[in-house]
Amino acid sequence: MMQRQQRLRQSRSPAWDNLPSTALVIIFSKSSLKDRIYNLPLVCKSWANTSHHPHCWVSFTVAPPVDAFVKSSPAFLDPFDGRRSTDPQIGIHAFQSLISKAAGGSALTSLYFYPFLTSLDGPSNDDTLLKLIATSCPNLKNLSFHGSFNASEEVLFQVVRSCPNLELVDFSDSPYFIPAILQEMEIHCPNIRGIRRNGFVQPFLSSTLIKCFPGLKLLNLSDSSIGDRDLLTLVTGNSRLEYLDIMRCQSLMLYMHIIKGAHRRIAEIHYD
Repeated sequence: MMQRQQRLRQSRSPAWDNLPSTALVIIFSKSSLKDRIYNLPLVCKSWANTSHHPHCWVSFTVAPPVDAFVKSSPAFLDPFDGRRSTDPQIGIHAFQSLISKAAGGSALTSLYFYPFLTSLDGPSNDDTLLKLIATSCPNLKNLSFHGSFNASEEVLFQVVRSCPNLELVDFSDSPYFIPAILQEMEIHCPNIRGIRRNGFVQPFLSSTLIKCFPGLKLLNLSDSSIGDRDLLTLVTGNSRLEYLDIMRCQSLMLYMHIIKGAHRRIAEIHYD
């Protein structure tokens, strides 16, 4: 009788270690990077084995929605809780370790590398991290430069030329949103469909955006310095734009008149 009750209890308990590997991979991919690194592999042996599957590491953010790179960026979870070292090698080694988990980088499609950057008190490691992306991540689709300030133009060109599948790019809190980089992306990244930019936007850069990315659908310029003239150029010159965010853009004065006409063609516009 006791043996029968024990078998019944066992049959009712959740067999986490018996979940199929495909289900576990989905669980991993929908979890934060911090959980994937420190917690999930410790659940049981089968979960530890699953953590070696490259598809668990296709994104350094919580999988989907991938549009977060444009619509919600830079609201990504820092797996290291802001514990950034002044030693640039620590971030580089951590980045290399995660790339190795993603089939040496070939499986990686989405990443932001802010947590791997050295602290402001240490020497910069931006170029080294970007070179790792250029040499190891040819299938990258979504990339956030958020928090990077010290990369050289040469290395930025190397990334753009090595990642032809880029679709969503986040330029938040970085100085890389300039015509030279955008023009290089026009040549080598034909699939760009979404861009995020806060902070300073060069006057008349809207013309460059329209020319370089005729297929642009998602544009987030919230908290940027864009003015009325450039906004008008964007909404009248881009026929495919579906999403536009201009929240908290202090340089806009006549935007309500511009937005009123743009609503006929742009499905989703955020403004205040």
